[in-house]
Amino acid sequence: MAQNEAAHNIGSSYRYLHFTPEELAHLSPEELLEACLEYRSFMQTMQGILSTPDASLSERVVASDLLYTQALRLAKQPSSAHAEQVVSDIKEVSDRLGLRPSAVRTAYEQLAKRGAVRIDDRSLPQRRHQLSLPLDSGTNADKRRK
Repeated sequence: MAQNEAAHNIGSSYRYLHFTPEELAHLSPEELLEACLEYRSFMQTMQGILSTPDASLSERVVASDLLYTQALRLAKQPSSAHAEQVVSDIKEVSDRLGLRPSAVRTAYEQLAKRGAVRIDDRSLPQRRHQLSLPLDSGTNADKRRK
């Protein structure tokens, strides 16, 4: 039973994922095993993201970034037992990855369709629509001549 509990805890946190080799060298055998299992879990998830045949390259990059940033967040702040909302700033992700904000937004939308993320409409800014102004029947100079 304790082994199943340890496996559950490994999947829900990345406590050792960001340890340096020097820090890993000082771990106990049990902690080192947990670290190895965390690395394995992380790499299997990354492999799944990268090998998804029907995902665009942008979607794969954004999903990989999302996984890494969440693992980093979990390493710094252990999660609670219930699901937490995490806000992702599209502009910040865009700058970090070197992608256009529209590509990041589209990737998040595609990930939401796959069930990988949940987009809360109130936190996702609406797309900007360019207003088309009605063309004047004539210019101001034409109006003055009449």
